[in-house]
Amino acid sequence: MRPAAVVRVLIGIGVAWSLTAVVMLARGEPGARDLLTQLLALAIVAGGLGWTVYRFRILPRRGSFEHQARQAGLRAEGGDPFGLLDQPFSLFRRPASARDLENTAWGRRHGREIVLADYWFSPSSNAARDDYRRYVCVIDLDRRPWPDVSVLPRTLASDVMDAVGLGDMDFELERFDRAFEVRADDRRFAAALIDSRMMEWLLLQAPGVGFDVVAGRLMVFEPRLTTSLDDVDRALRRFDAFLEHVPRVVASLFPEGRPLA
Repeated sequence: MRPAAVVRVLIGIGVAWSLTAVVMLARGEPGARDLLTQLLALAIVAGGLGWTVYRFRILPRRGSFEHQARQAGLRAEGGDPFGLLDQPFSLFRRPASARDLENTAWGRRHGREIVLADYWFSPSSNAARDDYRRYVCVIDLDRRPWPDVSVLPRTLASDVMDAVGLGDMDFELERFDRAFEVRADDRRFAAALIDSRMMEWLLLQAPGVGFDVVAGRLMVFEPRLTTSLDDVDRALRRFDAFLEHVPRVVASLFPEGRPLA
């Protein structure tokens, strides 16, 4: 569930609780004033926590993100103005108790329209655990005639699926198979795209790097550190490097001029 949805649910519960207290007070029922007092105290605490998170976590990152985006010649905005989180990219569909896309930047880079996004999700619903996983994602808005394929860092869930016979593609390089799970609509395309040179390049990247193609749109993503001040530029350079490692045979098998199905 997105944080905005969580907030709406909590507001709804608070409104219902407040209306109940008001009705109790109008009827002269005992305990109504105490209930209203408790509600006020909870509202103050919740407001204080919300302001603290916004002031010390969201604002600093937003300022850093916008500055880096401007340096790269991109326009930046908070939130998800393109509705990217609704797109079926595999990274966005990983199980999570909460997820959000905090910041977005867009513009032209080397002749391509791209969008760069700050994404995070929390696999656990345990509020006591700080298990947020944060990524910088670069998405090419120009659709290309590529079948869907995802190359994600291998997780425990990947191993479980392998064990029950729902495994992903296997490649000749065992180190690559241990590090990544590959799922593709067209195995011939995946084998052409992920050649030995591409596998070696992916293995040299930081842990957590992967890519996804959905409906002809390419996304390359990498984990980000909360303290990083150059992750936007680094993500853009990694995106460029990925394109440089796309084998030439891919262009002949799936030429850019071919219309998408």
